[in-house]
Amino acid sequence: MKALRALCASAFFFAAVVPTTAASSQTVVGVVVGASPVGVVHRGLFGVDLFWAQDAEGAFDVKAHEFYPGFVRELRQLGRGAVRYPGGTTSDSFQWGRAVGPLARRGPNEPYGVLGPGGIVDGPEPSVVGPDELGTLLGELGAQGTITANFATGTAQEAADWVAYMTAPLPRSPVRDPRLPGYWAGLRAKHGHPAPYDVPYWEVGNEQFAPAQFGWRSGSLVAYGPGASGSQLCQPGSAGHVQSCLYTFGGTTAFSRQPVGRYADELPSASYSTGAPSQAFFVYYPPVVASSATVYVSGVPWREVPRLPAAGPDAHVYSLGSATGEIRFGGGEHGAAPPRDARITVSYESGPHNGFVEFYDAMKAMNPDVQVCESEGLDVSFMQIVGAQYPYDCVVMHGYMPAPSPGLGLGTYEEDLLSAPVAEAWYLVNLQEAGRYYSGRNVPVVVTEYGQPVAPPPAGDPYWNLSMGEALLTMAQLTEWAYHGVTLAEKQVAVSDPFDGVLRSGDAAEALSATNAVIAHAGPRFFAEPSGLAMGLLSEMAGGQLLPVTLYSDPSIGVPTPTFMGSQYATEVWAIAAQVGPRLMVALENASPTEAVTAELSLPVGPGRHSVVAYTLDGPAVASYNSPAHPRTVRVTESREVASGSGITLTLGPHSIVLLAVVE
Repeated sequence: MKALRALCASAFFFAAVVPTTAASSQTVVGVVVGASPVGVVHRGLFGVDLFWAQDAEGAFDVKAHEFYPGFVRELRQLGRGAVRYPGGTTSDSFQWGRAVGPLARRGPNEPYGVLGPGGIVDGPEPSVVGPDELGTLLGELGAQGTITANFATGTAQEAADWVAYMTAPLPRSPVRDPRLPGYWAGLRAKHGHPAPYDVPYWEVGNEQFAPAQFGWRSGSLVAYGPGASGSQLCQPGSAGHVQSCLYTFGGTTAFSRQPVGRYADELPSASYSTGAPSQAFFVYYPPVVASSATVYVSGVPWREVPRLPAAGPDAHVYSLGSATGEIRFGGGEHGAAPPRDARITVSYESGPHNGFVEFYDAMKAMNPDVQVCESEGLDVSFMQIVGAQYPYDCVVMHGYMPAPSPGLGLGTYEEDLLSAPVAEAWYLVNLQEAGRYYSGRNVPVVVTEYGQPVAPPPAGDPYWNLSMGEALLTMAQLTEWAYHGVTLAEKQVAVSDPFDGVLRSGDAAEALSATNAVIAHAGPRFFAEPSGLAMGLLSEMAGGQLLPVTLYSDPSIGVPTPTFMGSQYATEVWAIAAQVGPRLMVALENASPTEAVTAELSLPVGPGRHSVVAYTLDGPAVASYNSPAHPRTVRVTESREVASGSGITLTLGPHSIVLLAVVE
């Protein structure tokens, strides 16, 4: 028998690697659970991402104006520790003020918006699932919220007002000054929600390391904002840190011949004139620096005037609102209307924009207790720039690794993918160390997105991201996060309908969410996918004392051997344990697609008799998933035994997860 090699990615052994062999004898794994706690299993680990758009991916009943009871019921079963909103990329074009109050008075938002050169553009969509709908859901679940503030197209004041709207207590008497949190609490009460919502975590932007999400930072540098002059890394002409300096301190950028949009509409068609009188267009990234703009109609520059009523009927002129970026043309009486099908473009300087430092100060002024996180991910440039001079409460990491080749067989694809959590743990530790090094303190790392890469799935199964293989990856990732002290982890994504042809439609924006949900639905019928069931099993440990686990290739040897990324061994056996009140909880995973494993457990329990309940998550194959026709293909089954002493032996079937609950 080849040696089982214990995998150590921190101070504790908590996962193990079993080599795949052709031997007829079954692999035996020794599992030793320690008695001394090494941490806490935080409830926030069992969170999900919820997108606002498309009626929360079909989870919201517009007629009843509530989340479908089936969705809420399923989400309750999956841990419900935290909910992130309004999503990832979607947050970079989300104007929260348009999404509160009576539905008939709300303004539209863009699901994705402009993401920079060559990126996605999108049209308007009703803001049905707004901040109050999120807050109501949090109350129904007893969950905490995470909100991603709009950095790409928003302002520090907008983010601060949102903090107050969601979290400020209602004052005893009305407050009329919008600079005070009580004003926004009063507005929330006016909308029918007097009590504040539990939203402790706030991200400043989504994935601000990604060029496609730079927003106003995608232009050429004109000037940095206040504070940059004190940083050696943010001096004019300094290469390599421009985007991070803009993220940190804000600034002004320039765009040349950029298409325009309309209100909440940045589809390509929005930049073309209809020939109608008094048309209004908008630059993508207001505000506009005064006197910096030139608007082109079919490539010909027109002239800016302060007031259209003073212009002649045929004058090629326009007015521009610097704060909003609105470009307005005449109708033939005072200024000409652009001809039908003429394309409107604009060159302008965008700014000045706020940076993280201003966002942080404004948001903390509204509520000093919220946690404000920077979101440059694995890029530590922000940490280098701010050092110990400027505060930040947490660092955001997203747990994604490049997908294996889609041409691999399903077994090999799954084995390659299960090496990802090891690498992700390495990145996480590096971020923790970088925060400590540059700031001089322990800065928490939170994981607000994680899961299997959305694409490409293996050629053999386009629904792989919904499969039992995804459940195995989910447990491995949660194990890593728990043993590295992560307090918040949110799975991408909460819900979608992946069975309506989206995967075959070629719509990248929809497929982004449809293929990776923990809850699937067909119309108002909801059911958990394997990754959600895995999360639900492990959430039984929430609030418990995390216990160390060591795995051995042979219980008689008693010496674990570390392995490393790139070895010939696949990461196939994972384990995590916690003491939750009187219950000892041990979760074991066998990720091998075809081979069973015998686990010989040594537990920190007394010599007497104790009850053991085993909850097993499994399906016919590693590629199995649940569908409208077969919603329980992958499910959890329960069995009960009575055992004596500290030793338990059980068989882990291929591609299975087992949660043991032991009570003395």
